[in-house]
Amino acid sequence: MSKLTKKALLKHLDKSDKEDIIKEIVTLFDKFKNVKEFYAAELSDSANPILEKYKKKIREAYLLMNPKERSTNMNLNRLITEFKKVSIYDRELADLMLYRVECGVAAFRRNDKRTVTFYNCILSTFEEAVKLIESGGYAEEFRQRIRKVIKDAEAGKYEIAESMSDIALEI
Repeated sequence: MSKLTKKALLKHLDKSDKEDIIKEIVTLFDKFKNVKEFYAAELSDSANPILEKYKKKIREAYLLMNPKERSTNMNLNRLITEFKKVSIYDRELADLMLYRVECGVAAFRRNDKRTVTFYNCILSTFEEAVKLIESGGYAEEFRQRIRKVIKDAEAGKYEIAESMSDIALEI
């Protein structure tokens, strides 16, 4: 079987009537959680409820009293990967990633006995968020949050604030 291309999909949709397309979308909606979450976000009148759900999960993960850093980092990486599947907006993804950084910085400010791996995960998420922000042209919108998180990171170890400043030079 050959790989399905966007062109082939458009050809299929073009020769399908409206009712068949509606049935296909409803089937996808019923069968796949990602499709359901996508439409929940798209059809919501307020801020993206899926984004808020993922932010809550991140906040709760960093608020655990004695978290296992490795599993926390893996779980949060998995959460962001899941969010990438249901969100089509890079702005929301950048927002979620920056939120993870903010929560991570708050976590090491509460407990300074964090490993270099913990700091590296925060730094790599920050770097990815900044790249999305720059490429999407959202610098003005996120500038204050970025500056604040860098300022808050000054309480951290491993020169994280300096590394974050270097990454965000353009913002």
